[in-house]
Amino acid sequence: MTRASSMLKTLLDRRFIQFGMVGIAGLLVDLAVLYLLAPWLGWYLARTVSFFAAASCTWGLNRTFTFRRASGEQARLSLGREYLTYISSMLGGAAINYATYALTLHWMPGPAAPTLGVALGSCAGLLSNFTAARKLVFARPAKDRMLPMKQWPAASRGQLVGVFTDIDDTLTTEGAITPDALQALTALKAADLQVVAITGRPVGWSEPFARTWPLDAIVAENGAVALERQPDGTLRKRYRQDLATRTANYTRMQQVLARIEREMPGVVRATDSAGRECDIAIDHSEFAHLSQAQIDEVVKRMRDEGMHATVSSIHINGWYGDHDKLVGARWIVRERWGRDLDAEMDRWAYVGDSTNDQLMFKTFANSIGVANVARFVPQLKDLPRYVTQGERGAGFAEVAAAVLATR
Repeated sequence: MTRASSMLKTLLDRRFIQFGMVGIAGLLVDLAVLYLLAPWLGWYLARTVSFFAAASCTWGLNRTFTFRRASGEQARLSLGREYLTYISSMLGGAAINYATYALTLHWMPGPAAPTLGVALGSCAGLLSNFTAARKLVFARPAKDRMLPMKQWPAASRGQLVGVFTDIDDTLTTEGAITPDALQALTALKAADLQVVAITGRPVGWSEPFARTWPLDAIVAENGAVALERQPDGTLRKRYRQDLATRTANYTRMQQVLARIEREMPGVVRATDSAGRECDIAIDHSEFAHLSQAQIDEVVKRMRDEGMHATVSSIHINGWYGDHDKLVGARWIVRERWGRDLDAEMDRWAYVGDSTNDQLMFKTFANSIGVANVARFVPQLKDLPRYVTQGERGAGFAEVAAAVLATR
């Protein structure tokens, strides 16, 4: 991902938008304290005091709204340490903020200069402050990851409305769904929970499972296409991209795929490639066996072509477009149920097993890795919150039992 695309992703982050809204409240506090104290302290010293007042306000609002913890989730820092860390982490942004304020007073004298300086300074320090708050103050602690299932609070399990799950090596064992995992899906649906599988597998491969497994939908090809079960048992297919875009992208992807196979001996496309419409896949562990160095090289080549690339437990997937598993989850909740997933994120769980699940592990407070996720821990930047004792389908059944125990 380029630096520009990384910054754009941050700017579009829901929490960044909320952080900005909290910043507006902080701006109002900043201005109120500044104008209240300026007659006694002057415009420069009063701004120092008003900054701390505004920072205290935004700390309280951000911990309550922007970075609100899920039910039962423990804070990484004590309240006092969190406040001091927040204030300290804001000092970099404060320096940018104050310099902008001072320059505005110097170059634009007049009655509106203090207000303009505060506003411009707040905008200048916004991105720096958001990054510091997210990574230093409100980050989930590593020790609160990979916890045993028994530490998953009953209150968190009891409020769930749905479960998202990966398929390969999460629902399946040795390539097939096991009776315990299938029964777990059935029991979740019987308890009126919404159940959606999100997979890197192709839409063609997914169709028979969408017809026969007790699921509301399968979102295939890492968020590109959805298969929804209709009341009469038929399937409705939805695409994120229009036909012209899919056709153009398909041609480009096939050229990339052919070049990778030609230039990297022993690297071959996945056997399910005929069913793919919106991505390509290289087999690394299903029938072929690639080294980590080969996997890394394939990912690099895909990304050098401007593609997104992720690694599942069996395949390396590449595609053009702005979708991924998280985008696909938001999309299916909106399209099928007319709801906003972000508004009810604490009421959904996600179950997965590999590196292409880590965005979901990061985003869902109720994220669970089946035990075989341990294989990928060295490559995971973001770990699941909880981990099962059982592997693959048995691990998924363990998750379902924990959820149903609260019903």
